[in-house]
Amino acid sequence: MIRARPGGLLRRLLLFILLFSLCFTVLASTVQLYFEYRREMRDIDSRMELIRAGYLASLERSLWDLNQEQLNVQLRGLVDFSDVARVHLNSPDFDLLQGNADPVGPLRIERFELDYQPPSGPLRHLGQLEVSTDLGAVHQRLYATGLTSLLWMSVFLCGLAVALSGLFYRLVTRHLQVMAEFARRIAAGDWHEPLHLDKRRSANEDEIDTVAHALDDMRRAILSDIERRETDRLALQNNRDELLRMVERRTASLMRAKDEAEAANLAKSRFLATMSHELRTPLNGILGMAQLLRGANLDERDGKRLDALYKAGEGLLSILNEVLFFARLEEGVSHPEPVDFSLRHLLDEVLTLLEPRAMSNDTTLHCRVDPKVADRHHGAEQFLRQVLSNLLANAIKFTEGGEVRVDVALLAPVPGQRLRLSVTDNGIGIAQAVQEKIFERFTQASEEVAQRFGGTGLGLAISKHLVEQLGGQIGVESEVGQGSCFWFEVTLQPGIAGLADVAIHSEPGRALNVLVVEDVPLNREVVSGLLQGDGHRVWLAEEGEQALIQCAAQTFDLILLDVHLPGISGVELCKLIRHTEGPNRHCRIFALTASVQPALVRGYLDAGMDGILAKPLKLDNLRQALAGKALLPAPQRADEAMDWPLLDTHRTLLGEQKLQGLLAVLRDAITQHREALKEAIEADDCTEVAHLAHRLAGSSDSLGFRALAAALRALEEAARINDESAVRALATQVQAHLQRSQQTLAELLHT
Repeated sequence: MIRARPGGLLRRLLLFILLFSLCFTVLASTVQLYFEYRREMRDIDSRMELIRAGYLASLERSLWDLNQEQLNVQLRGLVDFSDVARVHLNSPDFDLLQGNADPVGPLRIERFELDYQPPSGPLRHLGQLEVSTDLGAVHQRLYATGLTSLLWMSVFLCGLAVALSGLFYRLVTRHLQVMAEFARRIAAGDWHEPLHLDKRRSANEDEIDTVAHALDDMRRAILSDIERRETDRLALQNNRDELLRMVERRTASLMRAKDEAEAANLAKSRFLATMSHELRTPLNGILGMAQLLRGANLDERDGKRLDALYKAGEGLLSILNEVLFFARLEEGVSHPEPVDFSLRHLLDEVLTLLEPRAMSNDTTLHCRVDPKVADRHHGAEQFLRQVLSNLLANAIKFTEGGEVRVDVALLAPVPGQRLRLSVTDNGIGIAQAVQEKIFERFTQASEEVAQRFGGTGLGLAISKHLVEQLGGQIGVESEVGQGSCFWFEVTLQPGIAGLADVAIHSEPGRALNVLVVEDVPLNREVVSGLLQGDGHRVWLAEEGEQALIQCAAQTFDLILLDVHLPGISGVELCKLIRHTEGPNRHCRIFALTASVQPALVRGYLDAGMDGILAKPLKLDNLRQALAGKALLPAPQRADEAMDWPLLDTHRTLLGEQKLQGLLAVLRDAITQHREALKEAIEADDCTEVAHLAHRLAGSSDSLGFRALAAALRALEEAARINDESAVRALATQVQAHLQRSQQTLAELLHT
């Protein structure tokens, strides 16, 4: 029995054979009908020729004799010819018709002219004979013949197709089905039973035998590979315990290294926080006292020196801010902050600040500025101030009883102005061999110079770094005993013309009752001096217990808390005031601190503080706080995923440029660790997942990405207890938060 499933080779072969048979049958029948038609036409032509040769003469004779009876007999004889339907004789004497007067047709009409040659005289035309042949009978015979032939050929070819299909099934299809079933068994894992085909073996193998041998060879190869893999698995299994012990030891080692690194990082952060407080405390006093002295009646020269001193203090504060730039996300790169400034004013301040040192060294200072140099520029004033201060301080230090000259020349008016600033002295000079490395760290001209003049050899290295940060270049030209010329070239953009060099200060508001809690006497004096100078009433407290007593006894309009207090810290003191019934429970409280790391700022706000006043304290910021102006901009949007007040706090305390730098650091960290985190989750490496989640969570939380931080901390907790199912369940949520955070960072970094 032929078993052919729909779409199988056998069915398609049968269809192709039948289609070919049909086409062949139609073509053959058509050819046969054509030849039959030609034969019928030849028979008709033969009959017409017979009539022409055998009958026309007798008809012409009878017509000449006017023998009508004989003519009728002859015409009936013509009608008896095969397929002749009608015979019509037309002459001047007769009009005779034999056969069917109105045949259905179609007809083939042949006309014969009847001419008689009498014994004497010319040829006489007697009439015309018309013979009509019925082609319909011919067509019927052709149709019957063609149909019979078509039926017989169809029956024959169908039988042939069935026979060929059966033969193909026996020779090919059934063996293909066996091989397909064998392949399915191999795919299901049944590799032990060989392939058997139900066919007689012959000396000459055909293609089916070749395929069958190839499939059986594949089965044996799979069995061989399985045996080899099993051997390898047993070998690996024998070493598994040792490998597990090695992995455990390596994991423990990595965990110890990670704990040590985290401890070192925590120690660095604590050191920087402590250093920030310890350095800012005396700096706060210096700047505060300088600000108080600004209100004193000083002569023009002393006032100028005081302004220069205050500017130098602010420069020191800026450098300190760069060194302590957000301990948890610090990258160690100083970013220039462009501002509008007057280069001439800057030179005047630097020279004024260093003039006493030059006078003590019996050295005169000179300055010359090219008249073509613009009045105002836009650039990193603080970087230029530090470079000029370093170069001038060195020139004064190594020049005794001589002169130091500062020259500013305009090199090219390319977009902005390309300037060359040079500091020339006639001091001891520098040897040619040392000039090539004088800008390296901890490098001085000689041991003798180091012992005589002192110094660390960092000033020129810092100057080179700052000039390169500005996109410029620095160099030196010097001869021993002839002096030195240190120069640097920078490009400065034009500033706003006509902008006054006078800072805009806020005006003092109404008199308030202010409690200042500060443990450093100098800082208390500075803050109280600033407040009392604006007419406010000030109460002072040195530590938290004293402040609580005063808060319970009197209502204050504002409380200024130093964060680092002996005993109760400022944060704990704020919590006590907020959670204790009393007259100052809802009083405005501001933190006085030099520690403005992101994680610490969040702690201040969570404790209930209304804002932060960064040390060293500035009068304008203090007046804004007293006037009730928010130092923390109100959030512009409500978002569970983002802590916008915290982000705005960083913007207020640090400035937009530093905040942009921190956001860029977080963006790079997410980009760097996102794919690694995904791969660690897919590999079920809980140790790496916990490590990466911990790193990203701290950075995210510090900059206000609280939803991302929460998801990462949940992932970290699940990874630390090796809960692989929970880690995989949290993976999608963490990836979604990472995606949204990257989009938020992209928006923030483009604003």
